[in-house]
Amino acid sequence: MNAARQQQMLAGQTALARKVFQVVPIQQHWAALDIHRALQASKTSSAQFPAVRACLGDLKEQGLIYEPVNGHFQRAAATQKSRKEQTMSKSATQTVVSIKKTETGALDSLAALSGEMLLLADEFGQRMKAMSARIEEVALSVAAEQEGNAEALGKLKQLQALLKGIAQ
Repeated sequence: MNAARQQQMLAGQTALARKVFQVVPIQQHWAALDIHRALQASKTSSAQFPAVRACLGDLKEQGLIYEPVNGHFQRAAATQKSRKEQTMSKSATQTVVSIKKTETGALDSLAALSGEMLLLADEFGQRMKAMSARIEEVALSVAAEQEGNAEALGKLKQLQALLKGIAQ
């Protein structure tokens, strides 16, 4: 794939996918988790792992990266066109780009919304897990309180029995 085609395909990707693409190495292959860590370390994005994994899948589908080993990704190297090929394809590319520009805008919007939805789903999942943990803590404290109340009730009944025994 030539550099111009690569740039054109990248332009159709989401902002997160472009950031992920920049982190994927050319010379060696990295695991998806390593790519996520590198993205986090570069502080360009705070995306969660599932969103990064989805971007890797999209980039692989487009042929911008490939998976030499299962779960490891490497960037496809861009090749340079000769001057003659560049001149011949420039006018054809401009025509195709102008035709697809409106389609690409809508696709970009959909891709951006899809990415936002993934991030929202991740955030929602994390908040639900935190809430679940808090509910579990409250349930345990209620159970401990019930045990304490049961012990106190037992002692109260013993005291009542003693007082009845004394009164008679």
